[in-house]
Amino acid sequence: MNKKIVILLVSILVTLNIAAVPASAATDRQNYAGDQLHTLGLLKGYTDGTLALDNNIRRAEVTALLVRALGYSGKEVPGEGKKFSDVKADYWAVPDIQKAYKLKLIVGDTGGTFRPLDNISYAEVVTILVNALGKNDNLEGEWPTNYINRAKEIGIVPQENNGDIRRKVTRGEVSVLIWDTILVNLNK
Repeated sequence: MNKKIVILLVSILVTLNIAAVPASAATDRQNYAGDQLHTLGLLKGYTDGTLALDNNIRRAEVTALLVRALGYSGKEVPGEGKKFSDVKADYWAVPDIQKAYKLKLIVGDTGGTFRPLDNISYAEVVTILVNALGKNDNLEGEWPTNYINRAKEIGIVPQENNGDIRRKVTRGEVSVLIWDTILVNLNK
């Protein structure tokens, strides 16, 4: 009887583990980019020790990641900040959000909000990356197509990329975008 219970429990655990596997696991390229960014101290993992590259990434997380990637973590950035009505003063990412605003990486929404807990779209990430590279001058057309086209011109987005640019992206996808941006920037 005891053996049957153990077999039943093991079966349940195996079933739960199989069911917990995400539908779209991170690709090899995403794993590589995520590992590189993690090794550099740019991409932070979770308390369970994973990078969770197949999870969607939030706006605040991308902002903090980019501030670290640009070397401004722990440094003062001159300029006037902006109080976003939906970001509490004690929120963990406030210093990075303020630095990103001062560096003109982000502007927030027209209503004075930042939406730090919202998942970020591909177009928003590309916009921040183009801003980070200072390549946002003389853009032609409407947002976000103008930023996507500029990102293609400078090589941080593949020319053949014609997917849904408004879709929410994963930590793995953002890792690839940032890693490719670092590589493009180093090669110039």
